[in-house]
Amino acid sequence: MRSHAGPPVIGAKAGGVVPRKAVKRTNSVQPDAPTWLDLRSLAHARASSEDHMHRIDHALSADTQAHWRAAEPGEQVIELHFRQPHHLRRIRLVFVEKVAGRTQQFTIRWSARRGEVHGEVVRQQFNFSPSGATCEIEDYRVDLPDVERLEIRVVPDIGDPRAFASLTHLQLG
Repeated sequence: MRSHAGPPVIGAKAGGVVPRKAVKRTNSVQPDAPTWLDLRSLAHARASSEDHMHRIDHALSADTQAHWRAAEPGEQVIELHFRQPHHLRRIRLVFVEKVAGRTQQFTIRWSARRGEVHGEVVRQQFNFSPSGATCEIEDYRVDLPDVERLEIRVVPDIGDPRAFASLTHLQLG
């Protein structure tokens, strides 16, 4: 399992240590607990293919047992179209594969309002192995203003076009 946290904390000096100060907490919220967007109410999601038992909205819910799975093999595209533009600061994806060893790749692209296309946020490859790595968590800190559309392209196996894409969880904040 791997997690990408993005750039260093603002204020950190090169090679130095940022002084820490104790802060009294007044509630039980974790200091870095993100506020995730309710994607089911804020955006329209569509996938190029979806198994009727594992629709794309399953990956947008808090239900950890549900997930999206393509009905057709090969590369798939997931699109989120926001009803109103949103400033995205975090993108978190969870992929799980417990059966087959494979190398998966995904690409995230975005567009802002006024039809501007801003291109790739990230392109990432990783390996699944039933006897080892079965879960991949990708967590990115981003600064994407006025996002109207987010696209995720998933190539489930770069060496086998017969593999089926899936996504366990997608969160945006």
